[in-house]
Amino acid sequence: MQHLINDTGRERFRAEFSMYYAGIIYLLILNRISLGFTREEMAFLMGQKETYVKEMEELKIPAGNLEVMVHLNWIFNSRKVDISKFDNKISYPFEFSIWEENGICHYQMEYFINAVETITFFQLMEEIRVEDSARAEQFACDCMAVEIFLDKLIDMDYFKKYRTPLELWRYAEKYLGEKICIKSLMHEIGVFVGKKGSAPLRKTKAKSFGFRYIEHK
Repeated sequence: MQHLINDTGRERFRAEFSMYYAGIIYLLILNRISLGFTREEMAFLMGQKETYVKEMEELKIPAGNLEVMVHLNWIFNSRKVDISKFDNKISYPFEFSIWEENGICHYQMEYFINAVETITFFQLMEEIRVEDSARAEQFACDCMAVEIFLDKLIDMDYFKKYRTPLELWRYAEKYLGEKICIKSLMHEIGVFVGKKGSAPLRKTKAKSFGFRYIEHK
């Protein structure tokens, strides 16, 4: 696998893998964009470090193992996460490119027919979020609602059991009866996590695919 950056502003990632795996990358990006998740937000919901999804999309870490696929299925709420109707050939040379232009992030996967010819396997576009006063005001409102919500959950002993970021986010939306910006939950849960005596919750990854939250004993 090779990571190249050229002078046109495109990041290029080269690797050899199957059409099946290329389909997983396609649906990973497509579902994330269609659900409105940033890479960092989706990594949070998976209980992983903030660069985790970025590294999957850029072919730096595997996306096709069973545990990852199960968690993608949970996050995408049973949307399709793989395409099985491909040939059995396991090694095609691919190049994945990412570039930004006019407020749009472009993702393009191509595979090489020979040394000079390529065919585009997929191309997707994602609007780059622009932080403005309206978005900042909404974020502040969401943070206030989430802070109150988390306080109530602690009073209800909700965190007596391990809770994943995904189930916490979905419960927050159900409890509050409205859409909650994942970024606000990421921010506020971070305030509630810390050492015993200084914060009510701790974050752990022990015996788990991703991080979970629980009260200090």
